[in-house]
Amino acid sequence: MKRRQMAPLRKSESEDFKRYTSYTESKDEEFSRKIKIAWAIAIIVVIICAGIVAGLLTWALLREEATLPPAPPAILPPQEVSFGVGNSAVLSIGGAKPMKLRLRSPVSTKNHMAELTLGVSFDGGLRSYANCSNPGPAKVCYDVWTNENDNFTLAFEHKTYENAKGFECSTVTWTGTLDSEVTDCIELGQGKWYGGGLLFEQRWPMELRKNMGPFVSGDILQDRTEYGSVLEPYWISTDGVALWVDYDAKSQPLHTSFNSTGDGKLCLKSSYLHAPYVRAQQKSLQIKYTVCVGKNVQHVHKSILGNVSPLPWPRPTGIPSQGMFRWPIWSTWVSYKTSIDEPKLIEFIDRIHNLGFGASNIEIDDGYQLKYGDFSFNLTKFPDPSIPIEHAHRYGYNVTVWVYPFINHDSSAMNEGLLMLNRSFVLREDGRIPAMTWWWQGHLAALVDFTNPEAARWYLSRLEQFRDRYNITSFKQDGGEAGWTPNYRKFHEDAVNPDYYGKAYINAVCAEENKAMVSSLEFRIGLHTQHQPIFVRMLDKDSVEGYDNGLRTMIPSALTFGILGYPFVLPDMIGGNAYRNVSEGDFASGLLESQFPSEKLFLRWLAATVFMPSIQFSIPPWIYSGTATSDALKLMNLRAKHVDLFVQLAIDSTRTGYPIVRPMWWIDGDWEAGWNIDDQFLVGDDLMVAPLLDPESSSRSVQIPPGRWRNELDQKDYTGPALVHNFHVRDDQVLHFFRQK
Repeated sequence: MKRRQMAPLRKSESEDFKRYTSYTESKDEEFSRKIKIAWAIAIIVVIICAGIVAGLLTWALLREEATLPPAPPAILPPQEVSFGVGNSAVLSIGGAKPMKLRLRSPVSTKNHMAELTLGVSFDGGLRSYANCSNPGPAKVCYDVWTNENDNFTLAFEHKTYENAKGFECSTVTWTGTLDSEVTDCIELGQGKWYGGGLLFEQRWPMELRKNMGPFVSGDILQDRTEYGSVLEPYWISTDGVALWVDYDAKSQPLHTSFNSTGDGKLCLKSSYLHAPYVRAQQKSLQIKYTVCVGKNVQHVHKSILGNVSPLPWPRPTGIPSQGMFRWPIWSTWVSYKTSIDEPKLIEFIDRIHNLGFGASNIEIDDGYQLKYGDFSFNLTKFPDPSIPIEHAHRYGYNVTVWVYPFINHDSSAMNEGLLMLNRSFVLREDGRIPAMTWWWQGHLAALVDFTNPEAARWYLSRLEQFRDRYNITSFKQDGGEAGWTPNYRKFHEDAVNPDYYGKAYINAVCAEENKAMVSSLEFRIGLHTQHQPIFVRMLDKDSVEGYDNGLRTMIPSALTFGILGYPFVLPDMIGGNAYRNVSEGDFASGLLESQFPSEKLFLRWLAATVFMPSIQFSIPPWIYSGTATSDALKLMNLRAKHVDLFVQLAIDSTRTGYPIVRPMWWIDGDWEAGWNIDDQFLVGDDLMVAPLLDPESSSRSVQIPPGRWRNELDQKDYTGPALVHNFHVRDDQVLHFFRQK
């Protein structure tokens, strides 16, 4: 087969071909061609990348859908979830309502129960689903969303205790984001409630209407509406219900209300959104609290102290100096105010000794120093401070001196602290300069930062030098409440709650290396520091009879200290501080006899404190008539007969956590009359004290508890429960009874 041959090009075609093959591209044409190619490549790359991203997103979504539980409905239908042994805890969830938790003891005398409303601050319904990593019959938990799309984890754990029949507890834990807040409330019911902390108008049981506010300590002499210098988020009720918050002053932004506007609720709120709380290193919001139920108020309180682990607070690790139980403290404060000097102090010590009162500590109070913040004597008032101090030692008395955590701006200590380059004082938020505050003896002062070990060592070394130079035994530590810390503060150790300052203050001063002075210390603050072996004194009382921080609040205050875990209660000075009858100028000159409380009020005050763990004079009985001094000596001799009991109960408290001064319902939690008694108390289980408090009366009625009780004044026996009238009591007597077995 012949191959077909191509025809030769015509002349015109040949010329076209030559022109085409010999064509040379211009520079503009070359640039345009390259641009078109680049755009084409870019579009292809974008399409490929978009495909890859879409594929990855699709894979991730499919994977997440495969691992997450199905989304919950907008609002769950109403339902009840029971948990705990015997299903004694019931949680009501669902519907457009807050959740409810009900807890009932199987041995409750009156069939009472604890009833809580959870998340009362959330609007509308909640969407929730079970999400426990380790669920069981005693544990349930939920993820919770509010209508505001805040997300929380809510967990419940229920416990029973083999050694406490009918005593059961449920622990509730909320965890959320830092910018959220959560509020739960427990119904107060018809029961009587006790606890919380020190108040200006201390009542037993509580008679309080307090709006929602930060649960922090304050000086009730400056603000009567706030909590005082001893507080613990623990409350108990005669319905056999107890509630306490897991207290962590370092990280807890706790707010509380009690019967606010008469709503009949105790409410707990966790929130960082309000002063005086500041965010530190926290990554979430949390509140954890426990509700317990038992047969009655006595049963539930004793069961908590004997069975719960960890305890709501630490037990004492030891007891204070036995001398402070056996002999009175004598302070210079009320009589001399800031006018105290060397001759007055020597005369004061001599009168105490010569009249036969004796002393554990002679306490040199405010007025000895030249500048507040400098631990040194004003040499104009005390030319040789060693003379009165050694004078007291010769009589066998210890000497303590009033000190504080404030450093006034005009003191030498302020300059010394500033040279430590921001390692001595609480600082402003920027961490550059001290956060200045004010206090009752200074309008511009810094606070020693006890959260900084270096600052604590500096403060304590100055105390030690002061102590060694003058042979001082120990100190009366003042201040420390959260109310004295500025809101714009910065501690060396990050802390949300300003009460972490007071806790650090106590723990630094009471450290093991300071044990030589610790046993004779006294503080006026108690901030989850029950473990320290020190006396905690009541804040200054006013020299009046009533409940306005007067004599009538002495027993309620002592009882409140006791049930909050502070057995070593130091009542305020006998007769009060005589603040209401004096002017500012009287503080510098001392008081006139006409400015002291009446002789009758003084003796009633002494009678009220004779059977308390320690006793404290400042107003001397010898300013009154001759019988006042002899009456006071007889009352002190009565106390001396029972001091061994106080010491033994103090030792027992390190094992049991029980108070020394106990409420009347400690005998029988079902004895309803005992729920309201605020002018009688028990010392241990077998000694009942019923002091006469009315200065205008010479007799009183007494509620005799269940059992047989012997009146130590006339040796007659009385069987209770019974109300017995017209017990006559002399000024040199205290009505007291021993239980007969």
